Amino acid sequence: MVKPLKEIISEEEFLSIIQKQTGEILKISAYLDEKAESHFLYTKRLYGNITTQARILEDFLDDYGARNNRNWIYFRELTASARYMGFSAYMIQHLQNRYALYDLKFSEEKRFLKHTMETQVFLNDAIKNVFRSIGSEAQRLGLPVPPEKLQEENFLDIASNKMLPHNVDEDFTSREEEIVVKIASEYLNIIKDHEDFRIEREHSVDEIAPLIPEYISEEKLRRFQLRIHNLQSLYDTHIKGTRIEMENITLNSMRGCIAVALHLAEIATTLAHFYERHESEPRNEKVRIKIEAIISKSHILHCIVNYCLLYCYDHLEKGNSLARSFLKNYVVMSSIEVPIPVYMGFHVRPATLVMKIVKHYGSEVKMHIDSEVYDAGSALDIFRANEKISAKKRYLILREINPVIPQGEVPNHEVHSVVFEELSRLAREGKLISHEELIADDVLCKTEEPSVGPEEITTLVAREIKRLLSAGKIDIRIDVYARFTGDLRALKDIETLARARYGEDERGNNIELPPAIDYLRK
Repeated sequence: MVKPLKEIISEEEFLSIIQKQTGEILKISAYLDEKAESHFLYTKRLYGNITTQARILEDFLDDYGARNNRNWIYFRELTASARYMGFSAYMIQHLQNRYALYDLKFSEEKRFLKHTMETQVFLNDAIKNVFRSIGSEAQRLGLPVPPEKLQEENFLDIASNKMLPHNVDEDFTSREEEIVVKIASEYLNIIKDHEDFRIEREHSVDEIAPLIPEYISEEKLRRFQLRIHNLQSLYDTHIKGTRIEMENITLNSMRGCIAVALHLAEIATTLAHFYERHESEPRNEKVRIKIEAIISKSHILHCIVNYCLLYCYDHLEKGNSLARSFLKNYVVMSSIEVPIPVYMGFHVRPATLVMKIVKHYGSEVKMHIDSEVYDAGSALDIFRANEKISAKKRYLILREINPVIPQGEVPNHEVHSVVFEELSRLAREGKLISHEELIADDVLCKTEEPSVGPEEITTLVAREIKRLLSAGKIDIRIDVYARFTGDLRALKDIETLARARYGEDERGNNIELPPAIDYLRK
């Protein structure tokens, strides 16, 4: 069925429709204008009302296509700006109200709270400027201000340092320990995966401007924010208020680090959206200039980087040691033994897959080959083990070399064929794998002696195996085992990976991984 086209209405008709929708936002505008010259306390309830009413009106304006109408686009952009500034200020106030409850003992707390207050002052000024412009634009458009006035008591917050008794009796379970380990692992992964948001010092606006949106964009920030939000939800669903949290007060501190980081990420995402949409690439150049005149673009950039991201990572780093201690205390340690990859040992692909498993769980895993120990969280360190693996394989294959020499001595002109036949036998028995069909011309062994005995032939075969290995022509198919020790969760996935032959066949071609570890392909 063909969707009917929307009916075009006149601006006069739209004006009569929208008058019923602008009442609440214009009441706020009149209220802020009245309070402009007095000492006035902005509250969470006021910020929340601004955000809600601006969102409702913005949606209504969008339904009627105001963003594409010359007469209404500026009013629409002002409404959207009120929403973004209101939400950001709401989160700032929320941070200030809750910060002491997190008991973070953050070394930079005073500096952070000072910058938080400065950011709130900027946002309050932005809100005041936006609503002053909303009032002026409403007057131009012919929108009447409702006669009812808002009162300060409508927006007073009810603050309390008291709390209901915690009397939901929940038993301590091993399930909670597992969730703590999962939260700690994901916490560490977030820090590692989003290091591009790590800000270690304040930057000038000239330094920040080229970063947005190429390196720091709303899209990237939203993914970052979502991961932190999911982490907090996991904690609140399974850990908050439980026996394990009451018995380990540092869990609440890590929860505080998560919460602060989340709120700062939310503010950064909101301001990045505002900057990208309303500052960087506006639909209307005149509107952009007007918006920039009331909300400083440079100050928005400063807030995103020098406040939100700077302190977001500071707080995540504060919880880094806590997360590691939880892994140490609650992770179940174990050990497994698995065969190394058939094709070329731990070359780049299987080494990377093992590393990804370890990184996925965020805990420490070691790989042991005989007396040598390697960091399974580093693909380069795993790859380094190939030298030991190759040496061990060569040692084991030596015991399998047994050339057939009927007369006890091999004439010089027959040495080549005897060595080739022995290599072919080992390949037929599956002890050597030839990546390409092994032919006589691949064998280059020579001797100056008129004839050689079994020991010399064995040495020549061993030399050829080493040379062909180095050339990538063959591999030794004698199983060598690696022992992994560490987090049981990671070990189970490494075992699954090994059973799946590390995702490749004996010639190095990709094969499908089991569903249990399909996160490795992402």
